[in-house]
Amino acid sequence: MLRVNGHSYQGLDRNHTYVSFDPCKVGIHPELEIEMFDPVPEPVDPLNQQAVIQPPITSITSLLVRPNKAVRSLMYTVTIVRDSAILLPESDFRQVRLVEAIYQAMDQFAGMSQEEIMHGAGVYQLEERLIRRVREIGGNAEGLEHMVGQSHIDIAWLWPVRETVRKTSRTFSTVDALMNEYPNYVYSQSQPLLYAFLKKNDPELYARVKKRIAEGRWELVGGMWVEPDLNIPSGESLMRQMLYGQRFYKQEFGMTSRIEWLPDTFGYCASLPQILKHGNVDYFMTTKLGWNDTNVFPYDLFQWVGIDGTSILSYLNHGVNEHTLPKDIHDHWQSYRQKAAHPEQMLLYGHGDGGGGVTREMLEYIDRSDLMVGQPESGYSTAGAFFDQIQAAQPELPKWHGDLYLELHRGTYTTHARNKRSNRKAEVLYREAELWGTLAYPAMNEQAQAEIHHTLHEGWKLILLNQFHDIIPGSAITESYVTSREEYENVFQWGTSGLNQGISILAEQVITQGQEDSTAYLVLNSLGWKRSAVVQIPVRADSNSHVVDEHGHYLRSDREGNQLFIFVEDIPAFGYKTLWLFSEPDHPSEPHQEELHPKESNAGTEAVATMNNMESKTIFNDTWDTAYYDVQFNEQGEMTRIWDKTAERDMLQPGERGNRFHFFHDRPTLWDAWDIDNRYEKQTAGEAQLLEKKLVLAGQVKDVLRFRWKIHQSVIIQDIIFYHDSRRIDFKTQVDWHENHKLLKVGFPIDVMTSKATYEIPFGALERATHRNTSWEQAQYEVCGHRFADVSEHGYGVSLLNDCKYGYDVQGSTIRLSLLRASKWPDRTADQGAHEFTYSLYPHEGDWRKAHTVRHAAELNHEVIAHQVMSGQPDQHEEIEMQPEHDISYVHSNTGSKKQGATGFLPATGAWITFDSEHVILDTVKRAEDGQGTVLRFYESSGKRERIILKWPHAFEQAYQSNALEEQGEPLESNNGEFTLSFKPFQIQTVLLR
Repeated sequence: MLRVNGHSYQGLDRNHTYVSFDPCKVGIHPELEIEMFDPVPEPVDPLNQQAVIQPPITSITSLLVRPNKAVRSLMYTVTIVRDSAILLPESDFRQVRLVEAIYQAMDQFAGMSQEEIMHGAGVYQLEERLIRRVREIGGNAEGLEHMVGQSHIDIAWLWPVRETVRKTSRTFSTVDALMNEYPNYVYSQSQPLLYAFLKKNDPELYARVKKRIAEGRWELVGGMWVEPDLNIPSGESLMRQMLYGQRFYKQEFGMTSRIEWLPDTFGYCASLPQILKHGNVDYFMTTKLGWNDTNVFPYDLFQWVGIDGTSILSYLNHGVNEHTLPKDIHDHWQSYRQKAAHPEQMLLYGHGDGGGGVTREMLEYIDRSDLMVGQPESGYSTAGAFFDQIQAAQPELPKWHGDLYLELHRGTYTTHARNKRSNRKAEVLYREAELWGTLAYPAMNEQAQAEIHHTLHEGWKLILLNQFHDIIPGSAITESYVTSREEYENVFQWGTSGLNQGISILAEQVITQGQEDSTAYLVLNSLGWKRSAVVQIPVRADSNSHVVDEHGHYLRSDREGNQLFIFVEDIPAFGYKTLWLFSEPDHPSEPHQEELHPKESNAGTEAVATMNNMESKTIFNDTWDTAYYDVQFNEQGEMTRIWDKTAERDMLQPGERGNRFHFFHDRPTLWDAWDIDNRYEKQTAGEAQLLEKKLVLAGQVKDVLRFRWKIHQSVIIQDIIFYHDSRRIDFKTQVDWHENHKLLKVGFPIDVMTSKATYEIPFGALERATHRNTSWEQAQYEVCGHRFADVSEHGYGVSLLNDCKYGYDVQGSTIRLSLLRASKWPDRTADQGAHEFTYSLYPHEGDWRKAHTVRHAAELNHEVIAHQVMSGQPDQHEEIEMQPEHDISYVHSNTGSKKQGATGFLPATGAWITFDSEHVILDTVKRAEDGQGTVLRFYESSGKRERIILKWPHAFEQAYQSNALEEQGEPLESNNGEFTLSFKPFQIQTVLLR
């Protein structure tokens, strides 16, 4: 970076080695400061030696020169004419004439004296004659190239985020410096976070950038906070990307971006068109689909249609980091497949990845674009001008339905599993914190309101930063993940603080007195349907404990160490139940058998196992019987049969093994952290060897079988949990992972007949083929899904749920979930060490819609919160400490929310929000960013039409339709806090209450 008189002036790098000074602007005696930085060495790629290792910088030479502008200008002109001639066919007589014109100019220049060359006037005349001659020979062909200057800047990749702060100043100062010299030059830049970096760290340069934007010479593109991964973040995370990005643009520059700019992201979910439209984005640009390894994506300009039918005008650019020479124009235009429909194209020029941007040579060539004989017309433009002209012309364009699957980088769904887990848990935590905080908001004082808003806002910004398309996919250097882990620690600390504050205030409103010598717990359900759950509460190790409900009925429970697991039935949607924990130090009287009867104890279903049955289940051999299943295991601890008693059928294919660990060598030929070797299935790396199996618990609430396996250099410990009141089977897993270039999957060969599997994606679901008939299907040998994948036939199916995984493959009706990888570049330490995750089987009658798989997947991810609201033994429990690498369990938060004996005004069981819905999900409840009102976000999850009713508990003047930017739209009819909404399949709606 060159600073002049204390201000950022221009970046210096291998593409920008020349800086011009205007004495009228920098003064006669400018103070020059050069910030030296030896780039972070790119890590060695031990597998494919793909890394480009730059030698260390050992010396720098700088010269103060006075250029011969006339000769330099002639050089640029001759370059353009020469390169244009080369591109013409040999049979084209224009080529001969152009070459002859260059020879004439060369001969004239050779005849000049040194003095004439130094003076320059004769050189300018020579150039003018050459230009006139070229224009007589020919001009541009049909077509138009919109030349858009830009710089793709990765927030982190082969460098840490802290270096991107400096890259931003270097790149943006170069843009400003070149704009001083080239008055027609316009520039486009994405990622509001980069502008935020500049505002904080280089305010003087930021002021100059703001001036350029106001002049109309600097275009804002990319409305998302960063250019995120578009496979892994939740739907709400993508909405927040839009909200935070567009809101920053509006507040700082008085405008938003209508173009989503995602050149380098590794595939695009099928719900993105609607999400973008929800953020006031009209156009979409990418380049990455040109990287496909199997099929050529068929369109460059097209309408992309999402799962809900929303269409967005989309452009697949030929590349990024391009130049402006005639060959670049030629190759770009020749690649364009929609020129017959619309004879205009956009070319993105400027160095990127690590920034740098446009060079003066690029601009000089554009200024001479009319001399590119035989090439389409080209000139300075903006992305907005390109898209607006398409919109005005209304050409008939092809349509692409579904996701934009990138046939490459399939390993990014799995690499750096801990980072992905932190993302999922953070998304869950912040939803909970916002929901309960919003409901508690009217009872908060102004200081608490401001504190919660600030901490959650800052936490969200870190979540969004870590969703950048080289961080969350697992494709950045080691330092990025050291920083990311530290940032997630802040995210969880702030989120937990906000959660506890909101719940504590709500707890004060509930009547909890009346049970002497007990500790009251408020059990909260954040989901939009009534649910039953196993709730975890800590107890003293030296006590016997039991729990009763508001009617004094004992609730069934199991004790594991100092944790008590209680079955709680029918917790209201967006509501709560109050429980009372009694702990007796010596020998408390056991509840009578009749007190455990379902009618007396809220035990719930006929699946209740009596105490006598529990006493008989003390030995685990190779079979296990529950109220729902008969399960058989082989000598390796794999499931060989799961008999579904309710459906009266086998779940697994005959002769196959369920919960089988598939272990492969995984050596992609390029892009180690990014890719999965397409031949991995041919390269098995061994089988898991069972070391131990035992019965941990045969209880009143659940049964727990524990297995321990060794697989190569790693160890897997897993608790298989059979619940007495739920069909869900949990596989709670810990892995101590020490592998190199391996891939670990788990598989379940389900006995159904199907040619399609359903996967959850952000704000919806998507069907994909389970066969490999075509090359398109063969290329999708690993796909992305969120909390579930499902295979079903008419009348029966099985969903595989998870709490932090994203990579799947389904062949036939065998579902496999990718658990761990072990890449070595660009992070040699990736995924080594301890991992925790849970996946679950959910067999069901009917298809995934009828079985409410979405609800069951949400329940796995959103544990019921058990909040201690009152205790006669205040030192008994400790506040939970959130750790991003561990489970986020919202339990026993001892925040002192209520004093002993205090009274509330709400009953012991109740709901704050009344919500009547079948498949529409109320996913988000939050305070508006401007502090003026409440935002509710819904989506239809099953692909059907539905009408919902919601009653809000707090007074509001008017409900409005809104969007991701929380803008006030059309008013909605409401009566006494109640309003209705009608949904189309997979539709997203946002409501603003003011």
